[in-house]
Amino acid sequence: MKKHILLIGILSFLLLLSACSNEDESVTLQLGHALPPDTNQAIKINEMAEAVERETDGRVKFEIYPNSQLGSETEMLQQVDVGAMHGLAVMVGSMQTMDMRLAIEDLPYMWPDEHAARDAYDGEFGDYIADIAGEYGMHTAGYLEWGFRHVTNNEGPVVEPEDLQGMNIRVAETALRVDTFEQVGALPTVMAFSEVYGALQQGALDAQENPLANIVAPRFNEVQDYLSLTGHFYNTVMVVFDGETWEKINPEDQQIITDEIDKISKEIQDANDDTESEHIKYLTENGMEVNDDVNKEAFREAMLPVYEQWEEDVFGEEMMNMYRRNSGWEDDE
Repeated sequence: MKKHILLIGILSFLLLLSACSNEDESVTLQLGHALPPDTNQAIKINEMAEAVERETDGRVKFEIYPNSQLGSETEMLQQVDVGAMHGLAVMVGSMQTMDMRLAIEDLPYMWPDEHAARDAYDGEFGDYIADIAGEYGMHTAGYLEWGFRHVTNNEGPVVEPEDLQGMNIRVAETALRVDTFEQVGALPTVMAFSEVYGALQQGALDAQENPLANIVAPRFNEVQDYLSLTGHFYNTVMVVFDGETWEKINPEDQQIITDEIDKISKEIQDANDDTESEHIKYLTENGMEVNDDVNKEAFREAMLPVYEQWEEDVFGEEMMNMYRRNSGWEDDE
């Protein structure tokens, strides 16, 4: 009997010791992204990592791998999927390699302005996207604004959709972006971002499209003469973690991570608002002619046929109705 009592006591002590050990156990999360290191988004991700380590007393640490150090967004997504990486900050549209419904972010002129987009991602639309990622065992911890994309080229200002006819423009590897530019007679060329500067310099491309931050950072002003503020796509970066890894983090620390990502999300929005005019000024002073006289209504009208096509083939009525409820447009597409 005494032996049994002694054995139970030893087991109880070991369980208590194990529990204490788990509480004190730290986790180091590898987080990759494709964002240039000097962008607002990359800088704030680093600040988030430092804040989380501080607020969790070192229980949660991050190893940040920026600028596609661990591969392209598609390659990093695969690494998270198989558990080789813990987390990823990835464009929503790039997640379509996992589920084509996430190509929805590549619909042109989805939002009348950035405020409508931000509200949508903070609400039902963002929840819907997160639920899709959840079907693949991924936890969405928040969204970071990348911003509206604009066209640069060497032929002249882009004012009307017809101005893009026959123009060889680089796009990311997404079928919907290709379809969108083909609607206005452009010649979209799929190419890795790292190859774009050289292709523009050599004349293999006429044009490219990116947010202002990603026009300034790689110095496209050195190889492009004109910037037209078309604002045709709006990009958001979703911060996702492998679900099994996320569940190993205690709830208190999960909340700290979520709160810090939400904090930098708001800070990035403020920074984007503040730096837009600075980016335009920089590009103007460094050789680019900036055109803000773009007929966006004509562009939107010319590109809208992809909505019906992709609703029928990919997104379905339920998802598109959810989007329309949250679009911020007064009229329905």
